[in-house]
Amino acid sequence: MSALVEIRPATVADARMLVLRAADREEVEALTGRDPREALVASVERSASAWAGRADGELVCLFGVVPMSLVGVVGVPWLLGSDAVARYGRPFLRRNRVYLREMLRVFPVLRNVVDARNAVSIRWLRWLGFTLGTPQPMGVRGLPFIPFEMLAQSEAEGRAPC
Repeated sequence: MSALVEIRPATVADARMLVLRAADREEVEALTGRDPREALVASVERSASAWAGRADGELVCLFGVVPMSLVGVVGVPWLLGSDAVARYGRPFLRRNRVYLREMLRVFPVLRNVVDARNAVSIRWLRWLGFTLGTPQPMGVRGLPFIPFEMLAQSEAEGRAPC
């Protein structure tokens, strides 16, 4: 039996309710030094678009895209999830590319970093088609983070990745 998956616009209440999986908490703390819940609320508030993913009624993940600047073509995609991502990952994976296309329609360049320790997220980013760069020390702890990028077709011609 497959899960009943629902994706809808995210709210600050969703951000306050989502219990992050350990890898996502550690990534947020290592990069920003902020409380992960506060960072998640800020991500939802600053996003041009943000969505909440539920499976069988359970809040599984929040994701979205934040403009890198007020005027520009670069968006910062993000996704943070609960431990339920492991159980419901496949139904969400099937839908990810639809939302990725929506992000690229608004922001022809998507760029962010991922904690080099976060193997699950790295595998997911590769599966989605992001180009991953070389790990480099970043954040408040100076841990290795991997830059990743995706360009819309019109932007991809003649540009070097990451």
